[in-house]
Amino acid sequence: MFDDLSGKVGLVTGASRGIGLAYATALAEAGMKVVLSDVLDEDGEKAAAELRGQGHDVQYHRGDVTDEESVRALAAYTAETYGGIDLLVNNAGIWGDLEFASVFDISSERWDKSFAVNVKGVFQMSVAAARHMEGRPGAAIINQASTAPYIATPRTADYSAGKAAVITLTKTLAKSFGDLGIRVNALAPGGIATEASLNKSVDLFADAAVAQQCVKRAGQTSDLIGPLMFLASEASGYMSGQTLVVDGGKTMTA
Repeated sequence: MFDDLSGKVGLVTGASRGIGLAYATALAEAGMKVVLSDVLDEDGEKAAAELRGQGHDVQYHRGDVTDEESVRALAAYTAETYGGIDLLVNNAGIWGDLEFASVFDISSERWDKSFAVNVKGVFQMSVAAARHMEGRPGAAIINQASTAPYIATPRTADYSAGKAAVITLTKTLAKSFGDLGIRVNALAPGGIATEASLNKSVDLFADAAVAQQCVKRAGQTSDLIGPLMFLASEASGYMSGQTLVVDGGKTMTA
């Protein structure tokens, strides 16, 4: 179903582990040439080497999405290595390192750092990559949002507000890039059992939390792959500016 991805070029940020690595692996297995990027060089190099060992055309290049020069260099590296960019997955974000905290305990420093990665990073990376995506058939950007804006938990006000901004930014970029032939959509996962999430708070996957879902089990990274491939491929060729919620039916949006 996703044969149209074979031979195309993908760039995934925050790809050294967890959801980002799962995304990069799935795209590589679909036949894409993939650049993994992160600030965790050791993990990123190891992940890319393992994928190359499986026969995939994959490279690692360090990229700090909060740094405009680094972002431009990352996009340029991808385009120079593989001849352009067909797909950008803006997965890099701060989540596991954020402690649950009252709004009275979230410092301005934490707020600024969270928004720098989760919002400005998406904006800067999208603009830099779009310059190498214009006019390429099926070009698409997928932003990693979250169900946090819909739940609006007071314990992660900076994260929830930042991911709400990503959802709005997705719509703005879709309109901005439409004339360039680039579609922009977002994925909004609910609780997904990654190392970062499991270390953060066991109550995300407690029986009481799962009971609120229509699908009665904890989410896995594998649950995001189908939606990712859908948004990356021509199967969603008539969609742009949309946010696809993947959370077992816990959050239902209009």
